[in-house]
Amino acid sequence: MVRAVIYTDFDGVLNAFPDDKVLRRGGVGHTQWLKEGDPHKELYDSVRAFPLTGNEQVRTGHGRFRVHWSRELAGMIHDLALSGTVELNWLTTWQPRTVREYLIPCLARDPRIERTVVWYDPVTNERRWTGKLAEIMSRVRFERRQQEPLPIVWIDDEECYFTSKTQIESLEPAAPVLMVRPDERIGISRRQWRLICDFLDDSSGFPSVSLDEEGTVRDHAAHVGL
Repeated sequence: MVRAVIYTDFDGVLNAFPDDKVLRRGGVGHTQWLKEGDPHKELYDSVRAFPLTGNEQVRTGHGRFRVHWSRELAGMIHDLALSGTVELNWLTTWQPRTVREYLIPCLARDPRIERTVVWYDPVTNERRWTGKLAEIMSRVRFERRQQEPLPIVWIDDEECYFTSKTQIESLEPAAPVLMVRPDERIGISRRQWRLICDFLDDSSGFPSVSLDEEGTVRDHAAHVGL
């Protein structure tokens, strides 16, 4: 039985963007070389971050893209969808064709249990800057009409901000909404994953809308997307 709905971005959430120094030394899956006092050590330590054991070049009609991800994290997300615990929705600029044709095969995903949301026009870019929040707010309104409304998890490193939280709160959600903003350099942290799992197990103790930001998040240029 589905207990919650997940909307998740890809870039900066599952696909991380490690610092160049880390990439040059073998990637986040192999950071034993980091020394005490190195500013990278705390951020990339396996206590905080899932090692990025996946490293593939994805070739699309728009060019080639290097993808770094945690196979462990991807597997746990997939298992939630496979078990029927969550309804999993990709809410990403890789929508929709590229997710199905490139990312899902790369990550060994199953398109039958993972939906990709079409939320903006890739030709005109209409809704590109507003479509994600609009999609979440539309789902909140939908759940308000249900007899058994589902809690919602929204994971995005570029869209989960306080202003978005305020707009969602104005709808007075019928079930709790958890917004998670990862650090794009590591993606979802272990702490954030534990928080998500706690929310999925029992969201009753959470506020109507809550926002969790990884403590190391920093401003960065928007991801190019497709």
